[in-house]
Amino acid sequence: MVASDGFTAEVGGMVEMPLSLYCRYRTRLSADDDRRPAASSIPGDHRHPETRSVHDLVGRAVAMESTVWTAGWMLDVDGLGIYVSEADTGPSPGSSAFEVYREAGSDPAAPVPEPGTWTRVRGQLSIAEPYETGAYEPEAELLRHAVRTWLVHRIVRLDGRSGSGGLPQGRGEDVTVVQHTGLRYSAAWSTLGYLLDLEHADHEGP
Repeated sequence: MVASDGFTAEVGGMVEMPLSLYCRYRTRLSADDDRRPAASSIPGDHRHPETRSVHDLVGRAVAMESTVWTAGWMLDVDGLGIYVSEADTGPSPGSSAFEVYREAGSDPAAPVPEPGTWTRVRGQLSIAEPYETGAYEPEAELLRHAVRTWLVHRIVRLDGRSGSGGLPQGRGEDVTVVQHTGLRYSAAWSTLGYLLDLEHADHEGP
């Protein structure tokens, strides 16, 4: 998922970027669990703007010097660093109807896992924006751990609008390019962002 004004991509092209995960579920793995890096996903259907693919990842918490985010940390999944932010347990006054909240049975958002802790997380992947990556120290070292080159297989533009009773509706349309100059904002449908189907293209690393 990407909604950055400065990001461009096209089907068949390459992009370099780090990933972030909006974590709705997290649990620490015990010594009896299978402590191996893993990744799987459940596809979304785009009927709701936040009903996109949900990824289940297993990895180890990365050591950091600091972050300005109270519930921010990084997960290493087989050598790939992914920036993690934690979902709230429930809506706050005035919150958007498009928000995703923490699942039942999850560990609380804070404290975040200690470095080296084997952890399972579940949530939605997106591109880690500069305002996110710049909040982690040491910034340059962590970025080297996170940035990868990806081949773009598919791009889906996500549009949303308010339905009956104010409930949000969403839809997806295949496009060939991420084009923010063509974003649509109207009383009917507004472009919320793009989904990218990516394949890792580096010669080294995961």
